[in-house]
Amino acid sequence: MLNYLIAELLSSKTEDTRGQPGFLLAVAALLDMRYPFTVGHSKRVARYAKSIAAEMGLDPQSQEILRFAGKVHDIGKVGIAKTHLDKQGKLTLDEMREIQRHPLISYDIIMDVTGLENVANIVLHHHERVDGHGYPLGLVGNSIPLGSRILCVSDSFDAMTSERPYKPAMEIDEALQELEQGAGTQFDPDVVQAFIATFRRINPHYLCDACAALYPYVPDRQEQERIDVDNN
Repeated sequence: MLNYLIAELLSSKTEDTRGQPGFLLAVAALLDMRYPFTVGHSKRVARYAKSIAAEMGLDPQSQEILRFAGKVHDIGKVGIAKTHLDKQGKLTLDEMREIQRHPLISYDIIMDVTGLENVANIVLHHHERVDGHGYPLGLVGNSIPLGSRILCVSDSFDAMTSERPYKPAMEIDEALQELEQGAGTQFDPDVVQAFIATFRRINPHYLCDACAALYPYVPDRQEQERIDVDNN
């Protein structure tokens, strides 16, 4: 069914493509539901990405682009064998290479929808690492689009804190510490800082000691007003 929907999307050559972004979202949602370990993953990634973008001062349009990219970032997995995605043991080198094709497949699918070129480019590079050891192109540092660096942190955090066939879910404070330790190698340090800041604002009881020392909690304006009222 999913393969049929993708084929329908890619074969649409009509001039009126206004409904295609919504169709793309529907396919992405169905893909999430196909795998019990990833239900809700894309929605959470989208929410994290938009929050990071807001924290970093990106304009509302850019925030919405990131939110959309988060929802469709894994759509290329429709072209990956389900046995690879569900495998509980260690992947072979060939299986790993096959899974690493999914950003390229996602890019091809999204690029076919008029007006989503920025989204396609962000999704293409969301598994790049700032040290150049990522995929599919091995881009380094700022040569990776900022949106992709934001999506990488969002996707990685949700993957770490979600149960998967090959691993149990990581505790939230442990995952935050993993982000901090990966800043400068896997992750953009500024994006990690923005994520931790916004995550702690929403969940002040979740923060590892190392992160707390680096990123002291700063209430937003509305929360500070409530604190001032309580103290008076």
